[in-house]
Parts: sequence; structure tokens; C-alpha cells
Amino acid sequence: MNTYSYTEMARMNVVEPPRRKKRLQDANKPKRSTSAYFYFMASCREQAARAGTQITKVTEFTKECSARWRNFTAMEKKPFEEKAALDKARYDREMAQYKGKDMVDPNKPKRPQTSYFLFLAEFRKMMQGKLDHKDILRKAGEQWRNMTDEQKKPFEIKSQEEAKKYEIAMAEYRKRQGGVVMLDGGPEEKRTKIEAGVVGYGEDVEEEEMDDEDDEEGDEEDDE
Repeated sequence: MNTYSYTEMARMNVVEPPRRKKRLQDANKPKRSTSAYFYFMASCREQAARAGTQITKVTEFTKECSARWRNFTAMEKKPFEEKAALDKARYDREMAQYKGKDMVDPNKPKRPQTSYFLFLAEFRKMMQGKLDHKDILRKAGEQWRNMTDEQKKPFEIKSQEEAKKYEIAMAEYRKRQGGVVMLDGGPEEKRTKIEAGVVGYGEDVEEEEMDDEDDEEGDEEDDE
């Protein structure tokens, strides 16, 4: 296979594909919250260390721990979920300060849920304890895409009802604010993108959640 220098490529009018820029890490950005599963994985490593067991095959060790986690009862998962809830509160608090979210009016009505997010909430309840977090998101996206218009209708009706209530609440809010409305972002902005068709149902949620998990995995590896 021939290789060419930049000069030779320029002569041949060959355009090199743009190189992907490495995402810069903000040193001031709060560390992401740790999930219950990752707290459990940390405890698995601690147990192995106390027992004097060397983890030589990380993949196999992770699979064994994951299998244990899947078979845990709600009571067995509770200590790790409590730790995760505390860390999530810490993360939300620090992110609010980081983004200046403390300037957002707490009295502003929350945006209505889209039909997909209403479905996702119901799907989560049905699959809780049966599937892992990532699998729930993936399966929910798949099921939603395969549902007929008739099957989606109850969620769309409920979403429309919530939208009407939201408009009424926002009209009252604007009156109280004298027509000035404070802006916010976060999950509500993501929902707006989904409604506008910028991103797909299910897929955007899955990718963003998985990015969060990947970042957590990177943090875990750094700790090791």
C-alpha cells in the first residue's frame, strides 16, 4: 500500500479527513457520581485484597462480580444504592455550583415529559431487578421503536395532557415574573432536542448514559 506525504497529497488534490480532536478535561468540573454497581465492584476488589487474592484476569473477575450483582436481592443492593444516592446528591450540588444552576428559579414549572420518557419510566419499573441499567435503556429504546402508533397512543395522550398543564402553569408564571423567564438547561434541553427530531428516541438516552458509565469506568481504572 502506497503512503504519501502531505505535499504529495496536496498535489493530487487529496483531502485528508479531519482528525478527531481529543476532548479536553475541565479540572474544575466535579467528579461524576459513582453508581451502586461501581460501589459494589469496589467492595469486590477490597474483599479480594483482604483475602490475599490477586486479580490476574480482570475480565473474568468482572464477569463473576457482575453475575453476583445480577442475582442480588433488593435488600443486598440497598447499602450500595444508599452510597450511590449520597454521592449523586454531592454531584448534583457541586454541578449546580459549577454551572451556576443555583440561579435557576425553583418556582419555574418543570417541562412536561415526552411520550417516550413516560414510557421509559414505566419500562424501568417493570424491568427493575431483572435487567442491568444499560440493558434497560437499550431494551426500552428497541421496544419503543418497534411499538405501533396504537401502542404509543396512551403515552402520547398523557404527554399532551401534561403539555397543556405546563402551558397553563407557564402562563401564570410569566404573569408573576412580569414576562421575564429565567432559562435553564440539562435534561429539559435534551427532551426539547428529542421532540425536535435532532436526536432519536431511546438512542440519545442510551448513548449519554453509556458515556457516563464509560467515564466512571475510566475513573475506576485511574484509581487502580
